[in-house]
Amino acid sequence: MKAIFKREFLSFFRGITGWLFIGINLVVYGLYFTVYNLMQGIPSVAYAINGMSFIFLITVPILTMRVFAAERRDKVDQLTMTSPVGVGSIVLGKFLALACCFAIVVAFIAASPLVLRLYGSVSLKENWTAVLGLLLYGLTLLAIGLFASALTSNVIVSAIIAFGLLFFGYISSSIVSALSIGGILEKIIGWYDFTTPLSDFLSGSLSLKNVVYYLSVIALCLVLTTQIILKRRYTISRKRLTVSAFSLITIVAVLAVVVGGNFAMTKVPDKYSVYDMTKKKFYTLSDKTKNILSKLDKDVTIYCLAKKSSLTYDYEITLIKTLDQYAANSKHITVKYIDTSKNPTFTSKYTDESLSSGSLIVVSGDKSRTIDVSDLYETKVDYSTYSQQVTGYDIEGQVTSAINYLSAENLAKVYTLTGHDEPTLSTTFTKTLTKLNAETKELNFLKEDKVPDDAAAVIIFGPQSDLSTDDVKKLDDYVADGGKVFVGLDVLKSADEKNLNKFLNDNGIKATAGPVAETDDNYYYQTPYFLLPTVKDTKATTDVVGDLQVFIPLSAGLSKLKTDGVKFTTLMSTTDKAIAKNSLTDSDSIQNAISDTNTIKKESGDEQGKFALGLIAKNSNKGVVAAFGSVYTFTDQMNQQISGRNATLFSDVFAYLLPSDSGTSVSIPSKSIDATTLAINASSIRIFGLLFGIFLPLALIVYGIVVCIVRKRR
Repeated sequence: MKAIFKREFLSFFRGITGWLFIGINLVVYGLYFTVYNLMQGIPSVAYAINGMSFIFLITVPILTMRVFAAERRDKVDQLTMTSPVGVGSIVLGKFLALACCFAIVVAFIAASPLVLRLYGSVSLKENWTAVLGLLLYGLTLLAIGLFASALTSNVIVSAIIAFGLLFFGYISSSIVSALSIGGILEKIIGWYDFTTPLSDFLSGSLSLKNVVYYLSVIALCLVLTTQIILKRRYTISRKRLTVSAFSLITIVAVLAVVVGGNFAMTKVPDKYSVYDMTKKKFYTLSDKTKNILSKLDKDVTIYCLAKKSSLTYDYEITLIKTLDQYAANSKHITVKYIDTSKNPTFTSKYTDESLSSGSLIVVSGDKSRTIDVSDLYETKVDYSTYSQQVTGYDIEGQVTSAINYLSAENLAKVYTLTGHDEPTLSTTFTKTLTKLNAETKELNFLKEDKVPDDAAAVIIFGPQSDLSTDDVKKLDDYVADGGKVFVGLDVLKSADEKNLNKFLNDNGIKATAGPVAETDDNYYYQTPYFLLPTVKDTKATTDVVGDLQVFIPLSAGLSKLKTDGVKFTTLMSTTDKAIAKNSLTDSDSIQNAISDTNTIKKESGDEQGKFALGLIAKNSNKGVVAAFGSVYTFTDQMNQQISGRNATLFSDVFAYLLPSDSGTSVSIPSKSIDATTLAINASSIRIFGLLFGIFLPLALIVYGIVVCIVRKRR
């Protein structure tokens, strides 16, 4: 086998074939690498690999077409057939020669993430997972090409057969999705699908099932090739009948092993066979969710309103993988895909609303919750194409919330105080409370003599007029008895709020009269009054610490008052260089200060920081007041400025406030897609673009031509 391998490998480079194969593939990859990675600064080579995957349908047949076909045409295969080397060794030796030739291409591609790493943070683990997928994908195509070469003595026919087989495998998933074939035929065609496993690797998912799939296809093709050659060896032989029977038995046995092996892998739970190699762990459930699933004692069915084979976009693949993780982590979870084109009335059992394709219905017993597809993803408009772009995934948060809802005996009730010209809590934040399985109601003290007994929490959201003394007493009584109050202050309010300040003071919190200005430019955005605070690591900020920031515009400064029995937790704070501009007493003066570019200076009546911007005061009866200096923190506009992190803060705070037995105590934040791009200068783009896309491949092709000419002259 060694001699076969050496002879075959060297033959690729004694002529033009090997050099051309490597050169063309590197040219195509280099172009994609230059456009996606160098010019756009994308830190993943998966985009470039995906772009070039089609070119293998052309280059692989060119490389493999002569391996057996040319030998058979030129009658030199007789020497091979009569050699003492086993046919299996011959086939394997030739395949390894092809594999080594392809490995040269893969080696160059594997080195490209190291180039990107010179210009910023690049996940080598995620990138090399994509390269591994390319390697297995390419080896599979080579094995099929080798099989095609063994079928004929005509090299052109061999190339055409190989291209046809490869092209069918390339489009098989599209055929299944478009035609809605169904049944056993769909499974057969679906099995001959090379691109879907590759897409998994490119998305950062290392699945042993896909590894086994590629290896099994390679093994099957090599066995079939061996049997074809073996049959020809004994064409004119008394042993022909015996060999044919033996070949049939061998093929059937290998098919059984291949099918059985792949079937067995489908039974292995994903938690043992799928590894999430993405930087942000898009396909991994959080410990919070795993804890909930471990305690789940009710059967839950998650219906996805789409045919599984039709879910082909990256975000839809993420949905599939996430749902697979739920099923893998609990025996009580079942995931089913419903083709609504064949079952148009399916949703009517659970909702009267019209649900889009890809939406979810989570069912347990008589209870259910619908999750529209728009709630599963965070999106933004790309104004260059006027299309929606997915910027984050909230799949886990929504599904875990639904499971919590189905499992909870009692849902928490959150009351929002009204009657003081309070602004309405925006859609994003009302949805956040819904995600926490909290029922929201209005509370008007003109109609209620106290906070309702079933209130899990009360929201005081930026009142424009002051509370009454009676309002304050009702709130004080509620907190003293263990109630929870969330307060968002508005420095642009139109009236003095002595009574609201008294309520805060009663509970150990003091608020400045004017907005806080940060004088350290590392801690504000655009204007000193738009603050980027330091977030503390607390039970109420678990998902917004570390690299993540929150955005606090136009905030009062908060500080602690010595109060018996009250313990404080600072959630976020300014630097000690911050100044509370108490001299700004009205909306107009504050608006003028925002537009004033002059350096902020401390004036008479102003206070020097450091200030808390979010502060929790907890009394001895477990009553809590969670105060925030800016109501504008919790608006859609400001939340979008910081990619949804203010909503995550809001969710964390209420997950802390609400009782743990209500099914609302778990907050799962959405996972934002990393939009970070590499800052690569123009000269580097030119250098590496020309190197990978032109100079290196061209040099290899030219060298191959020279080698070919020199050999012919000899």
